[in-house]
Amino acid sequence: MDITSCFGFNVSSAVRIGLLLVVGVPVVRFFTKVIAQLCYKRFSHHSSVLLSHIVFYGGMVFIGVNILHECGFNVTAVLGAAGIVGVALGFASQTSISNIISGFFLLLERPFSVGDKIKSGDVIGVAESIDLLAVRVRTDDNRLVRIPNETVLKHHLVNITYYPVRRIDFLLSVPYDCSFEQVESEIKALIEKESLFLASPLPIVLMVKSGQLSYDAQIRLFICVRVWVKQEDYTQATSHFVSLVKDMFDAQGIVVTVERMN
Repeated sequence: MDITSCFGFNVSSAVRIGLLLVVGVPVVRFFTKVIAQLCYKRFSHHSSVLLSHIVFYGGMVFIGVNILHECGFNVTAVLGAAGIVGVALGFASQTSISNIISGFFLLLERPFSVGDKIKSGDVIGVAESIDLLAVRVRTDDNRLVRIPNETVLKHHLVNITYYPVRRIDFLLSVPYDCSFEQVESEIKALIEKESLFLASPLPIVLMVKSGQLSYDAQIRLFICVRVWVKQEDYTQATSHFVSLVKDMFDAQGIVVTVERMN
């Protein structure tokens, strides 16, 4: 018996299978690219990635099912068996399914986008991609961290770069006999001279307590300084402020301590 007749396979079926592979696969790839571009323009990068994956894999499954049909397989029986296997695999891969569903919630809610700097648990870095199962984050020391979508959705998430401006809080300490009014005036004048620090919102200088440093018995005044900067200036603004304050008090012969509070 001819094996081709056994499976219901003939020349016309071979032609249709060839068309599905030669024409169908490029068409699926074309529509995947179109969907990705449209979603990228109207939504975000990670939306385009997720939806393009859905379109691509859905199209490939459609082509695969039609190829099986042309080969003479009972597609209904195959799909029924696949359904049973799918249920079994579903129980065995509940975590993966949960991550996929969580990925769709991240897509709809959009708490962050690709390129944003985020903090999830102990991980801080730039979100490089949001895939079906996990978020890929590049840390400040250039390491790749993979965080499951379910973890991102369930736990506390901070989008560090969501807003265009950011506040930096500093804690200064000066000797107890210093006049707070004079220190306040000098620090505000120092901030006003620097274009790196924004005039609005207004910078704040306030005395928070008097006490001792952990390594010193001398009583000191502790002063909180809050300044606002553009998001892109955040890193350099911290170092610049500390340097300016140190130079100013060094010129007066006053020992000052400065530390960032956030």
